[in-house]
Amino acid sequence: MVPDPYSASETPVPAGTIDLRPGRPWVRYYDVAAWRRAWRAAGERPPSDLASPYGLPRLRELLAEHLRRARAVPAGPENVMVTRGTAHGLDLVAAALLRPGDGAGVEDPGYRVAREVFAARGGRVVPCRVDEQGVIPAGLPDGLRVLYTTPAHQYPLGGRLPIPRREMLLGWARRTGATVVEDDYDAEFRYDVAPLPALYGLDPGRVVLLGTLSKSLAPDVGVGWLVAPPDLLHEIARVRRRLNDRTSGPVQEAVSTLLARGDLDRHLRRMRLEYARRRAAIVDVLGDRIRGDSAGLHVYLPLPEPRVAPLVATAATHGVLLDTTTRHHHGPPHEHGLVLGYGSASLPDVRKACTILSTLLDRP
Repeated sequence: MVPDPYSASETPVPAGTIDLRPGRPWVRYYDVAAWRRAWRAAGERPPSDLASPYGLPRLRELLAEHLRRARAVPAGPENVMVTRGTAHGLDLVAAALLRPGDGAGVEDPGYRVAREVFAARGGRVVPCRVDEQGVIPAGLPDGLRVLYTTPAHQYPLGGRLPIPRREMLLGWARRTGATVVEDDYDAEFRYDVAPLPALYGLDPGRVVLLGTLSKSLAPDVGVGWLVAPPDLLHEIARVRRRLNDRTSGPVQEAVSTLLARGDLDRHLRRMRLEYARRRAAIVDVLGDRIRGDSAGLHVYLPLPEPRVAPLVATAATHGVLLDTTTRHHHGPPHEHGLVLGYGSASLPDVRKACTILSTLLDRP
């Protein structure tokens, strides 16, 4: 039986099995001394009896500096709120902006959690088509209150939204009054390409930027950020106060130390090289069969629909777990193929699994 891809992060992978499902980073390479130093520093600070909904001022300043340096995002600490991750930040935006029945656009295929967050907040989920370059602005309807998009590395097809489309998307948002929620997914990991500017940097008045340390450091850290105009940030803070919602203070202190000492930047450089090796192994074995390999921790391998399910089942019998585009669609699938993640498997395992997959693909 092929394991359910939904439970990829919760279900233990049997020994000897190679997991190429997307969604998990490699958490075994980290600076143990830096990690311990960060938590010692956090432990030296007394606990607070009043948690700010915006986050610790020191961490907000450090995150603003990090975003200016790494993503050329023109944000100060007054634009930054500390969250528990991307899904949490998206939920806060939805709680602040959506009224029951408001149109909430999501990429199709796209991030399943975004659909569920919008629906849970009363939004009317509207699927928005994507292609190999990302979301298609020309096809967007006028009645959306928000649009969630992943322009740095579209999930799951892997496209990078080109500059002309970014300008068209922002023009649509200004014309319709919609808020674009930009998930800066996989922006930290780029290969052989220069970074494209974040949508937020092109129009800070119409865009909310979401980021997280889940992929760059570890999902267990539970720290992310939300960048928005101050007036919207104040409204979101009001929502957090009403819900008694907060981000752990000691965790924020530890992340502050990692940022202030440069430990997080050094970790990102190490992991960028490590993931580049795995990406190169996939390209070397699967060649021009794959798409979306310029960034991130996954690639897309399009296939004729009848081949997908049998291939996944056969690969599982050879000890390789695969994900498909099917579960990433809002309705009937119109893209068919495999979504290959290389974050949680070692370099030798990535190469071995891709060799097995290549052999299966070559069969009649």
